[in-house]
Amino acid sequence: MDGRLHCDLGVAEVVKLPGKETERRWRETTPQWPIMHAVLDGITRDQMMARHKSNHIQVVYAPTEKQAHRACRIKAAMMDELGLEAHLCGHVNL
Repeated sequence: MDGRLHCDLGVAEVVKLPGKETERRWRETTPQWPIMHAVLDGITRDQMMARHKSNHIQVVYAPTEKQAHRACRIKAAMMDELGLEAHLCGHVNL
């Protein structure tokens, strides 16, 4: 976008969907890739999909919510240092 690389970051919770919905989604993408369903705090699915240009995500797992927010901020700083425009999506404690 605008000649720059961008990265959307947020803190999410992994959720389990019914098996039929997971299979439907797998058929809509590349079934060789693992699939994870996540809900970002403070942003709806439609809001995220309207902005996010990919159906693939990178994940940082953290043992606590506080550590997840810290990891998100660290990752945003790292992306900035690499020259990517980092955008925080939803609620990220600063």
